[in-house]
Amino acid sequence: MGATSVTGKGLGSASGKNKGSSHMTIGAEKLVGPRVVACDEVTLDGSGDLVVKLPVLSGVAADYVCIATDSHATAATPCACALTMDSSTTTLTFKGTAAQTVAYSVIKKGLAI
Repeated sequence: MGATSVTGKGLGSASGKNKGSSHMTIGAEKLVGPRVVACDEVTLDGSGDLVVKLPVLSGVAADYVCIATDSHATAATPCACALTMDSSTTTLTFKGTAAQTVAYSVIKKGLAI
C-alpha cells in the first residue's frame, strides 16, 4: 500500500506533478481491454422499433459491438440492436416488442488503445 498525506505534500500527495518517470503515470488511455463508449435505457415504439443517433465514433462499425437486453427480467423478451456508421453519425437500430424497455451498451472491441 502506498503512503498517504493529509497535507498535500510528499510521496502520497495528489499534487499535479508526478515524481518519477513519465512511464509511471497510468491514464485511462493505457488500460488494456474493451471500452464502453455508450450505455443507456430506451423504450421502443408501438411497433417495437427505435432508432438512436449518436455522434460519429472513431474507426468503423466493425470496431464496435452493440448489446441490447430487455430491462424486465421477470418477463424478458428478445430484442436486437444493429450499429451502422456514416461520416457524421453512429446509428443504433433496435427491434423488439411494442413499448419494450431495452438497456443497451456500445463497446469498442479489442484493446482500448
